[in-house]
Amino acid sequence: MILSSPFVASASPRARPQAATHRIWRTEAGLSQDTATALLEGRDGFLWVGTEDGLVRFDGARFERFSRTEAPAFSHDDVRCLAETPDGSLWIGTSQSGLFRLKDGTFSSLGPTEGLPDKPILRLLADTQGTLWAAPADGPLLRLVGERFQPVPCDAAQLRIQAMAADREGTLWIGTGGSGLWRLRDRRLELVSLVVGDITALDVDANGTVWVGTRTQGLLTLVEGRLEPSTGTKALPARPITTLRADRDGGLWIGTERGGLFHRTRDSQMEAMPDGPPSRWTVLCLLEDHAGTLWVGSEDRGLRATFTVPFRAVPVKGPEPEEAGRMVCQDAAGTVWCLTGDQTLGQIREGRVDPVTLRGPVGPGPISALWPHRGGGLWLGTRGGGLFLLEQEKARGVAFHGTSQPDGILSLYEDPSGDLWIATPRQGLLKLPADGAPQVFPVARGVIAMTGGGPEPLYLASPSQGLGILDAKGLHWFGPAQGLGSAGAQALHLDASGGLWVGTPDGLRLFQNDSFRGFTGPEGLLKIGIHAVLEDANQNLWLSTSQGMLRVPRSALFQGLPTSGPSSLTVFDHTDGLPARETHGGPQPVAWLTRDGEIWVPTSRGMARANTRDLPPAPAPLRLSLVKVLSDESMLPLKGPLNLAPGSHRLEIHYTGISLRGAEKVRFRYRMEGIDPGWNEVGDRRFAVYSNLPPGQRRFLLQAWRPGEDRPPEEVSLDIAVQPFFHQRPVFWLLCTVGAGLFGWWLVHLRLQQVEARSAVLDERNRMAREIHDHLAQGFTGVLLQLEAAEARLARMQGDPEPVLTRLGHARELAAASLQEARRSVMALSPRRPEGTDLLGALRFLSDRLLAGTGIQVELAQTGEPKRLDPQLEAELLRMAQEALTNALRHGKAKWVRVTVQHGARQVGLRIEDDGQGFDPAAGAAGYGLRSIRETLRKLRGHIDIDSGLGQGTRITIILPLRRWRP
Repeated sequence: MILSSPFVASASPRARPQAATHRIWRTEAGLSQDTATALLEGRDGFLWVGTEDGLVRFDGARFERFSRTEAPAFSHDDVRCLAETPDGSLWIGTSQSGLFRLKDGTFSSLGPTEGLPDKPILRLLADTQGTLWAAPADGPLLRLVGERFQPVPCDAAQLRIQAMAADREGTLWIGTGGSGLWRLRDRRLELVSLVVGDITALDVDANGTVWVGTRTQGLLTLVEGRLEPSTGTKALPARPITTLRADRDGGLWIGTERGGLFHRTRDSQMEAMPDGPPSRWTVLCLLEDHAGTLWVGSEDRGLRATFTVPFRAVPVKGPEPEEAGRMVCQDAAGTVWCLTGDQTLGQIREGRVDPVTLRGPVGPGPISALWPHRGGGLWLGTRGGGLFLLEQEKARGVAFHGTSQPDGILSLYEDPSGDLWIATPRQGLLKLPADGAPQVFPVARGVIAMTGGGPEPLYLASPSQGLGILDAKGLHWFGPAQGLGSAGAQALHLDASGGLWVGTPDGLRLFQNDSFRGFTGPEGLLKIGIHAVLEDANQNLWLSTSQGMLRVPRSALFQGLPTSGPSSLTVFDHTDGLPARETHGGPQPVAWLTRDGEIWVPTSRGMARANTRDLPPAPAPLRLSLVKVLSDESMLPLKGPLNLAPGSHRLEIHYTGISLRGAEKVRFRYRMEGIDPGWNEVGDRRFAVYSNLPPGQRRFLLQAWRPGEDRPPEEVSLDIAVQPFFHQRPVFWLLCTVGAGLFGWWLVHLRLQQVEARSAVLDERNRMAREIHDHLAQGFTGVLLQLEAAEARLARMQGDPEPVLTRLGHARELAAASLQEARRSVMALSPRRPEGTDLLGALRFLSDRLLAGTGIQVELAQTGEPKRLDPQLEAELLRMAQEALTNALRHGKAKWVRVTVQHGARQVGLRIEDDGQGFDPAAGAAGYGLRSIRETLRKLRGHIDIDSGLGQGTRITIILPLRRWRP
C-alpha cells in the first residue's frame, strides 16, 4: 500500500527534498505478522524485521520468513530485539531465555554455557567498536567477550534496563526503570542522573545531545548532567514514549504508545506524521537506513516506511482532493493555474489547488482551454467558443472582429510576437494578431498543440492530420506517408537547436530537415503515446505518458538508447510521488515547466509537481545477491563452485537486488555460459530455472540495474559443475575404446583360428586325397594294367587258360571296385555342390556320383517352400546325406533310395529311406558314420531319428533349426 503526501518536515533548509511517500506492509503484502517489534539494516543491505511470529528478511520487494517451521534451530518466534556484529552474525533476542545467532545461514542457540542468565534478553546493542551488549529483563548488563558474555560491574544491586544507546564516541548510555540514566565509563556503569519514573527510550543525535523518552514525564534532554524537559513538545500527547530515533537532518522521531508518531524538527517544531492510521496506534521501533528512509514498526499496524520522492501530489481544496487534472500553465506573474475535475479553474495556493471563483460571466459552456498572456493574465477559452482574458480574477470577454465566433475552442497559444492562435474543432485555426485583422485557416482543424510562430514557422499538432507547418508559403502537413507514424501528432516541443520533438500515440519523433526520426528504448517505453514533451535546464527531455513521466537526456537520444539492459531513461510513476501513473492527454497545455524549474503534471488522480533542479539523490548502490540454489528441490550451498549430481533434472537459482527504495524498478538479466546464446531479459523476476543441464563446467552470470542510473550494472557469477554419469566420462569412453579394440582383436584372432583350422582340415583332406590318388589309386591302376596284360598274354598261350582267366577276371573286378571306392573316398572328404544349384540339385549331383554304376534306383523330392540356406549349414546337410547314402550302398545292399528335403518356417529336414538289409539302431550306434552325424547335430542343436530293423530297410530323419550358424 502506497500513500503519497505533501508532507513538509520543517521550514528550515534541508538536505533532502520535502516531498515524501508513505508505504505500509502488512500480512497481505507478505509480512509474517502485523506487529513489528524490532528493525535492523544489515551490512548486506537487507532489512531485518522482528515480529511476534518469527524473523523476516526484506530486500525491498519480498519478505523471507525465518521461524520454527523454516528453521527448526530457531525455536522461538517472539522476537524482541536485534543486533549485528562486524563478523556478520545476526543476534536475536526473544521472549524466552537465551539468545539466537544467525551466521552464514545457520541458526545456533546460546544459553548458560555462554554466560547468559536464565532470563529473556530484551535489549541488544552493537556499538561503534563492534562490541555486543545484552540486557536481560532484570540485569545485569552483559558484554560479549570472545564466545562468552560477561557481566559489567555496577554499584546498583539490580537494574531494570529498558533502553540503550551509543554515541559517536562509543559511550554507552543505559536507561532504566526507576533507577535513572546510567553511563558506561572505565568498563563500569555509573549513575548520570536520576528521574522519577521509567526511562523507556534513548538516543543520541549527531551533536551529542542525549534524548530520553519516559513513561510519564514525556521527552527529556540531558543538560549539564541533569535531565530536563525538552522544548517544543507541547504538541506531543501525554502518552508513554516507546522509542526515539535522531535523523541525519538534526530532527528527532518520537514514537508513542497509542499516540502515533511525531517529528521534532531541528528548529524545535513538533509535527505529527501524516497518513497515520485513523485510530490511535503504538510505535514499537524506529530505523533510519543508510539512504535516509524512515522505517516504523508498529503494534498491529504493520511495517511503515517514509521515502523521499521527486514528485509531490497537489491536492484540490474541497471534498474531492484527488480530482483529475486536465491542464496546467504558469502566467507571467509566476502563478500556476490548472483545470481539474469538470473543467474547474484552480490556482495553486499554499501547496493546494484552490478553485477560483471568477468575477463576471464566462461562457458559453465550461472552460476548455487556457494559456498565459505575455502581458499578464490568463487566456481562457470555453467549450462553447467564448474567449476571455483573466486579470486579477476578473474575466473580460474578447470579441472576434472581422470573423464569426467559433462554436468551440480546443486549445490556445500565444506566440513570441504576441499573436493569439485559437484552435477549433470545425472552423479551423484562428489567428488574433496583436494588431490587425483576424485570419482564418480553415484546413487546420482539430489542432491540439502549437509551438514556434512569430518570425519563425508555426508548428501544429493534429491527431487526425499529423504535423502541420504554417509559414509564409502556406500550410503544409506531414503524416504517415512522410514517416510520422501510423497516427497523428499530439505534443510538440521546439528545442534551442531548432529540432522539433513530436509526441505521437505510438512514440517520440524528431522532425529535422523535413524528415522524421524515430527512437527506441528499453521495454518499448519510447513507443507508447506521448502526451507532452518538456525540456529542463540540463537538456533532459521529460515525456508525459500513460506509464508515468519519462526523463531522458537529449544527447542520449541522439546517441541511441539500448533496447535492453541499463540505459539513461528514467521512469517516474506512483512510487515516485505521482498520484497516479497515468498522466492526462489531450489539448495543450497538459504539462508545464515553470521558470524556476518545476514540472507540473495533471494525472487521473490530481496534480503533481517536481523540482527538476533539486531531485532526490540517487538511492544507495544496488546490492546483487544470490538467495538460494535448489537442485531437484534440494538446497545447495552458495559459496564456492556448485557440484550438481549426475542426473540432476531441475536447477533453480533465486536471487535479488537489495534496494529498500525503488525495488520495483530493479531490472535483471542472466545467462548460463555454454547454454544461453545471449542475455535473458526477465524484468523484475527474481529466479532462474534450467532443466537437464548437460555435464560440464558452467558459469551463471547475473546482472541488475536501476533504469536511469548512470553506472554499469551490478554483476555476480556462480560457477556450476554438472557431474556426468560414469558412461558420460572420458574414462568410460577410453575403456570402451580399449574394450572395443580388445574385442575386435579377439574376433580377428578367432577368425584367424577358424581360418587356420579350416585350412588345416582342407590341407589334411587334400593330403589324404593326394596320397590315395598317388599311392592307392595308382597302385590299383597298375594292378589293373598288369592283370589286363597278363590276360592278353594268356589269351595267346596254348592250352586251356580258362581257370587262369577266371581268376584274373576276379582280380581285375576287385581292383576296379577298389579304385571306384578310392575315388568315392576322395570325393567324400570334401563334398561340393555345383555352382548355381540349390540343396536338392546338390543332392542329385551327389547321388549320381556316389551310386553311378551300382544299379541302385534313387528318388529325390522336397516339401514346403524352398529357402536359401547358410552355405556352411548346407554343406553339413550334404555331408550327412553323403554318409547315409554311403551306408545304404556299402552295408544296406539297397535296391532303391529315396531322399526328401523338408522346408519348414523355422527348420529344415532331410529324410533318407532305403529298402536294404536294415540294422539294429542300438547295436549300430557305435558306428563311426552315425557317431559323426550325431556330433554335428549336437553342435547345430539339431536331432536325428533312426527307424530301422534287420530285413526291414532304414529311414533316417535329420532336423536342423534355421538360425545363424556359428562355427
